[in-house]
Amino acid sequence: MSESRDAGSRTLSRGLAILRLFDDEHPELTQSEIAESLDLPLPTVHRLCATLVAEGFLARPAGTRRLRLGPQIVRMVGPLIEGMGMSEAARAILRRLAEQTGETANLATLVGNEVVYLDSAPGRHLLSPRAEPGLRVPAHCTALGKCLLAQLPDEEVLKLVGKGPYERLTDATHTTWPQLGKALGEVREDGISRSFEEYEVGLVSFAVALPAAPDGPLFGISVSLPTSRAGQQSEIEQRLRAATAVLRRR
Repeated sequence: MSESRDAGSRTLSRGLAILRLFDDEHPELTQSEIAESLDLPLPTVHRLCATLVAEGFLARPAGTRRLRLGPQIVRMVGPLIEGMGMSEAARAILRRLAEQTGETANLATLVGNEVVYLDSAPGRHLLSPRAEPGLRVPAHCTALGKCLLAQLPDEEVLKLVGKGPYERLTDATHTTWPQLGKALGEVREDGISRSFEEYEVGLVSFAVALPAAPDGPLFGISVSLPTSRAGQQSEIEQRLRAATAVLRRR
């Protein structure tokens, strides 16, 4: 029995060690890189990673052998940030935004050069975009990503996203640093981040950053909708500004 417990503890320890390897500088790793970093046999790493993927703690993007933190990790972020008094307040605002605008509202954070969705409140329209918790999208071409990057000095942004060229997802995607840097400057000046089909054709989004604690994680909220309903822009932006004002008062 003691040997069984020791083996279980060793497996758990190794699994946690694998998860700790993932950070802002290493958002994705191969099993070979994991084995080399931890000085473990590759078959052992393969077995451990298979379990972590099956349980949702790691994920493997389609068409690649690389691994990244999975949706189960992201779902654990919510309870961890409750102590900041931010999560429940932000979720209440998400629901209110979705009710007021009829469109999908999202809560997300910045992890490296990606936006990670934490929560979403669906709109009342049948045709509404929906982001599941744990979804990762590029920061350089999304309203949420730009509003979060804009909270950082340019030198920190460049460390995260590099000087480009960035992945082009549509004809409207910013693919160079001069383009992205200018867009971030506009967000800092206006307080609202906008994405008009930069991430996906037919999709527009508006986002604001939430008040953040010094050296704490960055959070943002957005409203996303089809371009056919983009005439609501002025109302949506007004409600987003009001939402951040409420959170600042809290």
